[in-house]
Amino acid sequence: MSQSCNQNCAGCAENCSDRKSNKKSLLEQPHKLSNIKRVIGVVSGKGGVGKSLVTAMLAVAMNRKGYKTAVLDADITGPSIPKAFGIEGHARGTGDGMLPLRSKTGIEVISINLLLEKDTDPVVWRGPVIAGVVKQFWTDVIWDDVDFMFIDMPPGTGDVPLTVFQSIPVSGIVMVTSPQELVGMIVDKAANMAKMMDIPILGIWTDVNIVDRKK
Repeated sequence: MSQSCNQNCAGCAENCSDRKSNKKSLLEQPHKLSNIKRVIGVVSGKGGVGKSLVTAMLAVAMNRKGYKTAVLDADITGPSIPKAFGIEGHARGTGDGMLPLRSKTGIEVISINLLLEKDTDPVVWRGPVIAGVVKQFWTDVIWDDVDFMFIDMPPGTGDVPLTVFQSIPVSGIVMVTSPQELVGMIVDKAANMAKMMDIPILGIWTDVNIVDRKK
């Protein structure tokens, strides 16, 4: 335990023994009517490398293989998943919870843009509020039988990735980057964060290829 520890593991990324022992207690349960088998995070060190496109492509690829897929758009200030799937309209709620919208091929999607009056309205919120909304997308949305849920996360290592890694049982992450030295250095930061949080890196997507981390 760090000497400066304030016992608030939910807001800490230190890889100490006390954090490991408390890790399970930080996980949030999904909605009682949801059934989600695997959660894959899609992350990047910086923006503009095609992370949202890769998220959509992964969801479509698994959907075509016959798996039921879903996308949780955790990029609250820069949501683009609904546009990628051609989804318009607003998510609606029931007495039990909120319902995601579906693409034409049946992929379930939730995004802040499906809750705003206009999809061009800016989201001017502070980090803790944004992180809270992401958590609600997991706990308050009624997801159908989902084999693979992909989470499109904002770039970097801020509040949202920390919230996702601590609150949601992420099976692993796919990292998206472009082949420049500067970008590689920033991606290493995201990779090191995943390592600190004990989240497996399933692969690295650069240009159009996923590189197996085991090679």
